[in-house]
Amino acid sequence: MSVWKTLHGSRAAEVLAAHVSSGDVAHAWLLLGPVGSGKRPAAIAMAAALNCSVEPGVGCGTCSSCLRITRRRHPDVHHIVPEGPLIPVDVVREQVIPEASRSTFEGRAKVFIIEEADRMNDPAQNALLKTLEEPQPDTVFILLSDREEELLDTIRSRCRVVRMEPVDEGTIVELLRKEGATEEHALLAARLSEGNLERARVLAFDDAAMERRGIWVGAVRRLTSASDALDVAAEIVAEAREASKAAEQQQKDEVTELAEALGEGRGTSGARNALAKRHKRELRRLEEEVLADALGSLASFYRDVLAARSGGEEGVTNLDLLPEIRRWAEADVDEARLLAAAERCVRARASLTKNANVALTIESTLVELVRLVPPRALVGTGAGE
Repeated sequence: MSVWKTLHGSRAAEVLAAHVSSGDVAHAWLLLGPVGSGKRPAAIAMAAALNCSVEPGVGCGTCSSCLRITRRRHPDVHHIVPEGPLIPVDVVREQVIPEASRSTFEGRAKVFIIEEADRMNDPAQNALLKTLEEPQPDTVFILLSDREEELLDTIRSRCRVVRMEPVDEGTIVELLRKEGATEEHALLAARLSEGNLERARVLAFDDAAMERRGIWVGAVRRLTSASDALDVAAEIVAEAREASKAAEQQQKDEVTELAEALGEGRGTSGARNALAKRHKRELRRLEEEVLADALGSLASFYRDVLAARSGGEEGVTNLDLLPEIRRWAEADVDEARLLAAAERCVRARASLTKNANVALTIESTLVELVRLVPPRALVGTGAGE
């Protein structure tokens, strides 16, 4: 099983795999593409292929090195993620530059995967620049971004750029069917994922994830008053915190594995501190992702109603809710309000990383939805059946 298997069908991934297997590995890469285009799994596959102990340059996907890298538990593969709205300069100075100057602990290559690299502020990008200009021979940087214009020209010019695209719906359905999903579930997961193969796999094979999505998109029925909106908001926030707690246990396992791999030798204190800081950032990011999924699910319902009203049911995302969507489409609900409701969810989703009080963001959004599109407007249409 190759480490590239999950990226089947991606032309960009095939190009990356060919470069790594041939030994044509630049010291810095910039993977560009929208959310869901496979940047993160491609970066992890590159790191695994570079460090595979069985098929170096290819990545067997089954050796200890490949497995630990795919689980993000390898001491030579470092993940840098945003802290709130930014990747601040302190992260680059304290966690990237010192570690990049050290030799590998056990692998063939030390790899830094910088997610949402465009969220490095200018001081952080400038601090990284010198390291990119004078890298260690066994060090590889992989920057991921969907906003190329936010990166400094000097950063872009020192990276080999690869552009990635979302996976089309037909390919996702085909892959999910091969992996065991039914045709119905594969199509629904593909439609909900909007080209994001990682998310499609979660929705197709994780019953809890699909159930959670059903609760969120179904919350539109419950938004009948401000107090109801606050209750729903509290449930969404609580769900995000539960997801964070579940991730904490996985992080404890990672700490144990890292301790076993590093022992008490050189640089171990710095590696442990860096891991603790990364874990803190990842937990916050996970909560933001869960909240973003909730808002995205609500927005998708309102958009589906608009699509059904205009006769475009082939563009409906929530295929399993078509009867209810049709009832809403036939009801006396102003289109401008439906559009405003969807846009309100989208704006709130985009603002999550910028707000310290995410609970307040969710609450104010749902209260606004009650004002814009209260379900009581559908009384007599059967929408509550």
